[in-house]
Amino acid sequence: MNEYIKIRNISKWKGKGAFAKKDIKKNTIIDVANVILIPNKEYKKIKKTVLYDYCYIWEDPKHKPEFDNAITLSISQFINHSFEPNIKYLYDYEIKAIEFSAIREIKEGEELTVNYNGLVNDKSPVWFNVLD
Repeated sequence: MNEYIKIRNISKWKGKGAFAKKDIKKNTIIDVANVILIPNKEYKKIKKTVLYDYCYIWEDPKHKPEFDNAITLSISQFINHSFEPNIKYLYDYEIKAIEFSAIREIKEGEELTVNYNGLVNDKSPVWFNVLD
């Protein structure tokens, strides 16, 4: 169980989301998600499945060009996108994990969100229609 995250249904269209179990202070690490690297030849198959929506671009120079993508085995898979996120993520290529931390104070019950573009302030369009 994760100390900070609980999962619940949001809506038929948005699906599930991650929510704060308790108040979270700024800079708190809320999850360290281990990843499985996806060989590029297998990623082509995954693109045709629902798992595609849960993949991350993995740009570790040590694993280029065989692995450009990864998937986490973590509760953080349910953290939804927002252009006004309260969480950021950083890749740790050494241990093959993604660290999620609070970028501001978060209240209990508040939805946890990240900017899927990778940078907190990046307002570039994402590959799906954003539902607020």
